[in-house]
Amino acid sequence: MHKVISPFGFLKTVDKNLELFVHTGLAVILILTVCHLAGACMKYIRQPAVLGEMIGGVLLGPTLFGSLMPSAYTAVFYPVSSADGSLIEVKSVLFVLSNIGLSFYMFLVGAEIDYKYLSKKTLVHGGWLSLTATGVPFLLGMLAGWVFYDTLSNPQRVGETGFMIYMGTVLAITAFPMLARILQENKIVNTPMGVTALFSASVQDVISWILLAFVLVNLQGKDIQQGLIALTGAVVFILVCFYLLRPLLLLLEKDMIRSGSMGPLHLAVVLIVVLSAALVTDKIGLYSVFGGFFTGLVMPRGALFQRELMSKLNDIVVVFFLPIFFAFSGLSTDLMQVIKPEIVIPGLVILALAFAGKYFPALFTMKALGYSWRESSAVGSLIYARGLMELIIGNIGLAYGIIPLSTFTVIVLVAVISTLAATPLFRLSIGSLPARAIPSAAPEPQQAWETSDRR
Repeated sequence: MHKVISPFGFLKTVDKNLELFVHTGLAVILILTVCHLAGACMKYIRQPAVLGEMIGGVLLGPTLFGSLMPSAYTAVFYPVSSADGSLIEVKSVLFVLSNIGLSFYMFLVGAEIDYKYLSKKTLVHGGWLSLTATGVPFLLGMLAGWVFYDTLSNPQRVGETGFMIYMGTVLAITAFPMLARILQENKIVNTPMGVTALFSASVQDVISWILLAFVLVNLQGKDIQQGLIALTGAVVFILVCFYLLRPLLLLLEKDMIRSGSMGPLHLAVVLIVVLSAALVTDKIGLYSVFGGFFTGLVMPRGALFQRELMSKLNDIVVVFFLPIFFAFSGLSTDLMQVIKPEIVIPGLVILALAFAGKYFPALFTMKALGYSWRESSAVGSLIYARGLMELIIGNIGLAYGIIPLSTFTVIVLVAVISTLAATPLFRLSIGSLPARAIPSAAPEPQQAWETSDRR
């Protein structure tokens, strides 16, 4: 553990709690400044801002900030001696903030999954795409987990089977929120291609979180009985969400409709529900993000509820909490880890499988379903992106001791590289077709692009 005397003498106060607030405030200001500047740079070159924020978090870690300014880096993020000689644990506060933020972010992700545009055809197409784009990378990840078990895992903490499932989940996850936003920006959300991609991505994420939950349940106890208790708790929690919590939330929505808006009491109920669910899932042996995600899935889908919910929560979660999570992840990311001789080959293999295992199954599945090569490639490029979802899985693996820091760094690279490549590959796939030429609801997948070509 790092322990230093803070060089920021002007921050010293008599009150330890006040000093903790001052140090934490300094860290948060630095995080928000760096991450949002990096995000603005990414937007300038037509990349998602979240990519810049992810990179900003990495730069604040030992890779750059810790390397160039080690004293300042340690003073900002690690325990420092306060005026009374006790320790100021800034990193612990950042951990709490990042977990609260992640719980609400995953809640918003779950709440955004909307199937109102689904038809029988897109349901079938999305099902096939989910099967191949989840199954193939999951099997490849399991294979990589088996081959590199001794190198990439913590053998003392996780068994071979558990690690194989974990690595399968690492490669099976996709960035549903990012995919949705790219489709919205290009005005193709309501095309058969867009609806199929959205439905498939949501199914892939739900399957991936369930698989990860299985791994975590497996890690909770040293005997079968404890594992079964954790698994039973997870099943009961999900059933309570869908069959008890959902009807109560629908009553909350009706009260909102009567009042015409989401008032303070309505919002307070939502916040209490999400935080309670996060605490419950943590207590039963799952990560807090599961609680947020499943409460999001059972939230009402009415227009007023959705609009009010997003307007009140989205900005504070995305602008304030997520950069803190990126920075906290960055503190565990040292890119020098990937040049270690024993990590180079496994790392390159994981990066290659992350692309091939997602892009090509999606490409060939979409083509087999009757879409054009360009549509198929566009969907493959979006499915390939992991974004924030990959970072969350990496942090869960690190928190539960499944993986060491070197493997976590490889996972961060997968998140950054896949997110970096997704938008350019998507634009290359759709070519010069103007977004306005793509109809909002084409009867057949192939016709949507052929009509645009004629125009």
